[in-house]
Amino acid sequence: MRKSAVLEAVEGLVEGEDLRRALKGVDIIGRIAVIKIPREWEGIRHLVGERILATLGVDSVYRQTAPARQGDRVRGLEWLAGKRSTETVYSEHGCKFFVDISKVYFSPRLSNERRRIADLVAKGETVVNMFAGVGTFSIIIAKSKGAKVFSIDNNPNAFELMIENVAQNRLNGRVVPILADAREAAAELQRSAERVLMPLPELAEVYLEDAVRMLRGKGWIHVYTHERGGNESMAVEGAKTRILKSAEMFAEVIRCEGKVVRSIGRRSYQVVLDMLVMPH
Repeated sequence: MRKSAVLEAVEGLVEGEDLRRALKGVDIIGRIAVIKIPREWEGIRHLVGERILATLGVDSVYRQTAPARQGDRVRGLEWLAGKRSTETVYSEHGCKFFVDISKVYFSPRLSNERRRIADLVAKGETVVNMFAGVGTFSIIIAKSKGAKVFSIDNNPNAFELMIENVAQNRLNGRVVPILADAREAAAELQRSAERVLMPLPELAEVYLEDAVRMLRGKGWIHVYTHERGGNESMAVEGAKTRILKSAEMFAEVIRCEGKVVRSIGRRSYQVVLDMLVMPH
């Protein structure tokens, strides 16, 4: 519905087909809209922002100028309309999250995936989230299943927001924020969990051995990766072939199921593999 509202808001400013292609990426994060527009719209970008501001009823509109960078994964942003604030409160699955889009990476597009993973967790499990950001996966899992979650991130800004979010959702003691590189934290959390999340596609394969080390025994690892393919099935099979080859160096893979989480470009997909493994 909101994507249709965006198209309606800027109707008449540009050609319809160009509009549909250019505004494919629209993220509503709390009271902030983040959009992607092409370079040829430079002259009307603030007008586009004003139209979207009025139509969606948000407080601020920003344009994404660069994808999330390595390290802290923060997106490049340009203010277009409304309040010049990058702070907001985002709600999902009965939880609230403080977010500052200028300091941390955040995607509302993973809402269904966060619910799916939470539904897989058994009550009382111990979970490690290796790349936690502001704690979204961790908090939803802990609140819905009573699990204990070690929630790791190496971005100090994300860590500070995570602490606020844990307190906001009354989960102190059940979600344990850790400011560290996931590999460093893995050394302290060996054999501590039944399930490990790896929701950072750029690093998941590199850190597979560390994820395996954190399992008490047979357990689940959820690996997120980016894969190119002619279609979704090809992307999933490509991810399985590559990730399983790495995982089998450190563990017996008992079961592996994959699915596309979302499209991230032309013939490019974010894929998740749910792997039940037994460490060697």
